[in-house]
Amino acid sequence: MSVSKERIMAAYQRYARNYDLSMKLYRLLGLRIDKYRERAVDLLKLKEGDCVIDLGCETGLNFPYILKKIGPKGHLIGVDFSSEMLACAQERIRRSSWENVHLIHSNIMTYEFPTGVNGVISTGVFGYLEEQDEVIKAISSVLGSDGRFVIVDGKSRSRWPLWLFNLFLWISSPYELTEDYFSIDTRKLVDHYFKSTSYEEVYGGLIYILSAWRDSPGNKS
Repeated sequence: MSVSKERIMAAYQRYARNYDLSMKLYRLLGLRIDKYRERAVDLLKLKEGDCVIDLGCETGLNFPYILKKIGPKGHLIGVDFSSEMLACAQERIRRSSWENVHLIHSNIMTYEFPTGVNGVISTGVFGYLEEQDEVIKAISSVLGSDGRFVIVDGKSRSRWPLWLFNLFLWISSPYELTEDYFSIDTRKLVDHYFKSTSYEEVYGGLIYILSAWRDSPGNKS
């Protein structure tokens, strides 16, 4: 049974201040999410001065990796539906003295993407979305010809024993992660709107990193 948007919102509001600590605690289960974030940003193929959207930016854990690529002349837009998560992200921006990061409080479903974006990244968000098709279509329409879209998210537990998967779900329950979250096949939808994709599985196959772009693979290796 899928979780309501209201419950998801309440969870992220309630646990926003503990979110960064939670990500560190996942290391006890061997989850190296920082490495996956860094890999995802590498796959965006960014250059200095680019404009990037972090879709569902949460507390801004992707920001350092992105800003290292785009530099002070680039523009980073963080979008999230949780005001508490954005407050944490704003504090991260203040501490780091970043002047080229703009935060937007918005539901992903109603967010109006700017045109000419060079990259869109989303980490741990798409399993929550019921209207994935509409969001992916919008992203494909606003990316520049050399733009990339990268997702880091969960997939079915094909190589995980059930007891270990259930343990992972129990630890993740404050953020309303359920078995349904891992059952959505986002890859098929991305393939429909983008000409070229690359796909990697990490963490024993429970997490995937999907990169998509519109031109031929020979032009965007």
